[in-house]
Amino acid sequence: MKKHLISPVCLPLVYALLACALSCTDHVVPENLPESRCKATDGSDRLYPCEFIIEKISILGAGGAELGVVTGSMQSLSVSRFLAKANTNTGNVVGSSGSATFDFRFTLKRVAAPSFPVSAGYLIGYTNNASGKRILHTPSFAGDTYGERSKLGMPVAIDMPIGESRDVTVTMSVPYTIVDAGSFGIRPSAMFGSTSFFIDNDVTTLQFNRTALPYFYVGSVVEAYYEKLQIGISN
Repeated sequence: MKKHLISPVCLPLVYALLACALSCTDHVVPENLPESRCKATDGSDRLYPCEFIIEKISILGAGGAELGVVTGSMQSLSVSRFLAKANTNTGNVVGSSGSATFDFRFTLKRVAAPSFPVSAGYLIGYTNNASGKRILHTPSFAGDTYGERSKLGMPVAIDMPIGESRDVTVTMSVPYTIVDAGSFGIRPSAMFGSTSFFIDNDVTTLQFNRTALPYFYVGSVVEAYYEKLQIGISN
């Protein structure tokens, strides 16, 4: 019987091919997770998968102290103005106003690769509009594409791999007025009933047909949103 032996001359080539095959298995890009198959505001499948889910939002006060945590949309929490990072009103004069500043820490899980690479980065913003995810792309000025909301800070890099979570922190002020709440006493009251948050890929968000439903609404073109957080301000 003839034996087929590998020539010593060929051995280095075989080893090199094996090493290459093994090293390539370390760089397999994971597939998008099932959660990425998200819906537009009307319940239809979104044209592109969503990149993130918001696992939780933590509100932080002075010194980074955690004052409250929410997970799913339409929850509420109350935070003391005196535990804020900054507070502009320490009195209790009825009719006066103030503003309490907190850090908002978003814990994001990446569930899909970007449909389009970002340009400047990911945009984090909010609205106090009661329409929540159904706010519009109505421009605030010529050339504006951000619609009925405000940006929180500069674009950020969110580059963790699929399946991993990361915290992204932004700073936001919550305005309030001092009111006479009857049997509850004189106390601060937040000026806005709710706040919704949005995270955009600054390139993907512009790839949808914003002139037609369901992409007429901001909630249909963002990578993740948290809708209608009720933030109460207390003493």
